[in-house]
Amino acid sequence: MRIIDIYNCIATAACVLMGAAAFVVSGKEHKRAVGSTDLTSDNKAKTSQGPARALSKQATYIILGVILVIAAFLRLWKLGSIPLGLAPDEASIGYDAYAIAKFGVDRNGYAYPVYPITWGPGGGSPLLIYLNVLTIKLFGTGIVKLRMIPAFCGILTVVLFFFILKELTKKNTYSNEISLFGTAFLAVCPWHVILSRWSLDSNIMPFTLGLAIYLFMLGIKRNSTLFYCLSAGMYSICMYSYGSATIVVPLHLLLICIICIRKKTLSIKQLIAAGVTFMVIFAPLFVFYAVNYLGLPEIITEHFCVNKFTASRTGEVFLTPGPGFFGQLLENAKTLLIALTIGDKNEMLCHFYPGYWMLYVFTFPIVFIGIAIGIKELFTRDETESNITYSINALWSTVLIACFIMAIAIKADASRMVMMYLPLIFYFVKGAEYIYKNVRKCFYALCVVVLLAAISFSKDYFTDFSNKAADVFMPTYGDAMVRAYEIAGDDRTVYSTYDGLSSPFMLALYYTEYSPVDFHNTVVYKDPEDEFRVAASYGNFVFGLPEDVLTDDVAVYVLSSSEKEALGELPSAYKAEQVGGYVIIYK
Repeated sequence: MRIIDIYNCIATAACVLMGAAAFVVSGKEHKRAVGSTDLTSDNKAKTSQGPARALSKQATYIILGVILVIAAFLRLWKLGSIPLGLAPDEASIGYDAYAIAKFGVDRNGYAYPVYPITWGPGGGSPLLIYLNVLTIKLFGTGIVKLRMIPAFCGILTVVLFFFILKELTKKNTYSNEISLFGTAFLAVCPWHVILSRWSLDSNIMPFTLGLAIYLFMLGIKRNSTLFYCLSAGMYSICMYSYGSATIVVPLHLLLICIICIRKKTLSIKQLIAAGVTFMVIFAPLFVFYAVNYLGLPEIITEHFCVNKFTASRTGEVFLTPGPGFFGQLLENAKTLLIALTIGDKNEMLCHFYPGYWMLYVFTFPIVFIGIAIGIKELFTRDETESNITYSINALWSTVLIACFIMAIAIKADASRMVMMYLPLIFYFVKGAEYIYKNVRKCFYALCVVVLLAAISFSKDYFTDFSNKAADVFMPTYGDAMVRAYEIAGDDRTVYSTYDGLSSPFMLALYYTEYSPVDFHNTVVYKDPEDEFRVAASYGNFVFGLPEDVLTDDVAVYVLSSSEKEALGELPSAYKAEQVGGYVIIYK
């Protein structure tokens, strides 16, 4: 058993005891307060533990600055080499962005598509692709530039989360302490650090979702039509961020709008104005869905395209009625419970580091306390609570409810559940606030527990993550293909190994900056109707070695080191160049 596993057991037990201690003290305070109506929850904390000394505004922003420096360091240091290499989805997003920026078409030959279909059924949402189109036009290509948008969005999310927490707790004397605690936790949270350091389309979703929620909060607090419309626009942009938003966002908005209208924090006129804003921005994507799911004809022009998927993922992603439906439903619920507690070891290593999982293993008792408080706030009304406070709290509850429904309705994984983790961190902070109000020493102990885990995670991530995730990011393969292409040019065939690789054609396209027009005109897919189309060859590239290597003495071969060893001694006319874990052989 590793040290981190032992630490997780001890820390989890400590978190359970902290929660239990807070519950016991809260129960005693409640009994003392029976018959008294002049004690707010904030005043109760003062009565039981002495006057709370509020952190000054100046000290708060100094500490916030330190937290942001740490957040930036964890998201930017060695961004191009940790993780080392590129994942196929990452290369796919980068290549389509490159193709659109330099040639005006994606790799499937469509001019400025509303939704690039990438692998055929999607797999790369338009927002991140078009943001990368902009950065390529401004700064050019490269791994650091490809990953810069998720990294900056990650840093901005940390800043945004501070102001969200400040808005929610500003009436309390401990507002600064709790806001800084939540911000610091997000800054060092394994899920968010890992997510911010590579370029998957879902990885910018925490920022777009967080900003939409924050703007909605401001709309409620200020009764502002402008902020409601800005929030609606941001929720609409969320729909371009990742596919799971098509379930979560409408369901969440339906629930929260019903609540806000009933609580009279949202008027019908404001709802209509926000709805129109949402639909105007969502309209191109709505047409795309209509083309793909309602049978409308494709719209293909020289300036933009609304094209069809080549395959549907609904059968692979969504539960379908029939034999095994309830069994799969229970399996999805089980997967969700494991993901929320001890972590799902079946997840791809690009999403987590073993031993730390998403939010640190030991945090789930505190998260569950926060969720229980949120449910209580949603279904029971405190007479001292205003409609505004109730509506704002309901914002986070309805997001989490929508995420739970989605996680059970689909075959969940970390990327599809990406919208769930920010609400979970919010409820972790809410649980920590409950401990702070009742047993402040336990809260400080929780801070120490998180700090020690964060130090351990940072050390392990920056020293070992690239090794653990090598099967996903395939380090040095792209460099080997660039060198092979330099040797071969466009005349000699390049044969590539498939040993330990996934969709290597995608990395070859991105690293060599191959023409998307030539790719589209020459590509041969292994199965053109497959759910994810994988190229067997394009141009002078062939993915897969011939049965007898070196029989084509004009070709250039890219082999894994183990394949080179199995080949034995080369004929004297051949050269072999080692590039990382690969060997380039040519005559």
